[in-house]
Amino acid sequence: MADQESYVQVVNNRPRDDAFHQQKLRMWQPILTPVHVIFIFLIVGIAFVPTGVYLSSLNNSIYEDVIVYDGGGNDQSSECGITTANVKKSCRLQFVLSSDVPGDLYVYYELTNFYQNHRLYVKSYNNRQLMGEDVLESDLEKSCTTKTNADDGRLLSPCGLIANSYFNDKIGFEYEDSLHHKNMDESNIAWPSDSDKFKQPDGFIAVPNPNNEPCEYFGLPSDCQAARYNDEDYKFYYPDPSNVQYLYETYSDPPPGEGGISPIVGVTDEHFMVWFRTAARPNFRKLYGRIPGPFSKGQTLKFSIISNFEVASFGGTKGLVISTISEMGGTNPYLGTAYIVVGVLAFLLTILFMCKQVFSERRKMNGDYHFFDGKTKG
Repeated sequence: MADQESYVQVVNNRPRDDAFHQQKLRMWQPILTPVHVIFIFLIVGIAFVPTGVYLSSLNNSIYEDVIVYDGGGNDQSSECGITTANVKKSCRLQFVLSSDVPGDLYVYYELTNFYQNHRLYVKSYNNRQLMGEDVLESDLEKSCTTKTNADDGRLLSPCGLIANSYFNDKIGFEYEDSLHHKNMDESNIAWPSDSDKFKQPDGFIAVPNPNNEPCEYFGLPSDCQAARYNDEDYKFYYPDPSNVQYLYETYSDPPPGEGGISPIVGVTDEHFMVWFRTAARPNFRKLYGRIPGPFSKGQTLKFSIISNFEVASFGGTKGLVISTISEMGGTNPYLGTAYIVVGVLAFLLTILFMCKQVFSERRKMNGDYHFFDGKTKG
């Protein structure tokens, strides 16, 4: 009986009797002759050089202008420069367009010498906490470098270096002074997939309150608070406020309208989600908003800045960027250049192999011998 069961088990585990499972597929082992190599390099050159020229032309068609307004010894630093965080220093910047812009202009902030790609920085967050779950302090110790408020010992929600180094300069487009009929749109700047990674804490409640009703009217605890968001009044409540410091409290000074985060949106604030997508290089820019076009050459665009994010401590700079985009996105001169360089190298190798083939053709072995004596041509 045992032998029969062993036989059945062996039969069941036996691979199927076909070429694939029995490893009997026919082998293809191409032999690259000089002619084949020449042909391959020629195809690569023909494909890469025009592609690189096209990508470079797309990049050259992008309109871009940059003003560094803090750090780096720039002239703008005297007006916008700060050495202490959250001082709410106000300043103004203006761009004069050097050409017509038929489409929209995208507004970015640019930071240099800020290493969002550092290993400890990238790992310093708790995914469950960002999804609104109640996480124990012992669990936060495993993932967050910064997890509590140094003053009162409350847990930070969210914890970590990324959340607590948020870029909180307020950038405003003065469309009336710029003689432009539309304001800057700051919605839909985060990736659609980001909305699945950030949730308000379990137990959070926010209700519109246009008539200034008390907390009890909405069935909220008596210690609920009031806030204004998008020109509407709200009543809101966060769970366990005595033991947890939430994001809106961390960035409540300045208030939400001056670079802070509204308690109504919290971690779902799109500027915060954009910041949380860490950059791969120490010099980077992140999208802040878009201004609908078109624009005319010589038109002046004015921006107001409330400067809160200091860069002096790490020797960086802050800049404001206005730019259009192409089919390939924003400016990227390296991609087109890389394609052209690879294509040109392929053409050079093609010429080199052709010369080698014409002037010093590889001699073939005579079929009657297993070696070549250096005298007889095969």
